Amino acid sequence: MTSAAAVVAIGPIRSWAAEIRRVDKLSDREYEVFVLLGNGDSNRQIAKRLCVTERTVKAHVAKVMAKLEVESRLQAGLVALTSLLLDESSLYGNRRAV
Repeated sequence: MTSAAAVVAIGPIRSWAAEIRRVDKLSDREYEVFVLLGNGDSNRQIAKRLCVTERTVKAHVAKVMAKLEVESRLQAGLVALTSLLLDESSLYGNRRAV
């Protein structure tokens, strides 16, 4: 299947623009979790990196998903990856690096 045929079969690629505009609603800690979701990290990896419990990470992930208005951690990760790829001036924008 050609890429053009694939687009017709599954539809256009989602831009995540509305969700990216909501990133500013995240707290600093939620933003750190958001970036790590975009990296593909598991809750356990995020917890270890941020020195918190997995339960705390789950709470942050839930808040990130709610604030971005996405349905899954995969969607949150895709928003993070897209957002970071679009930000050419600095990998983390105005936020601190994780």
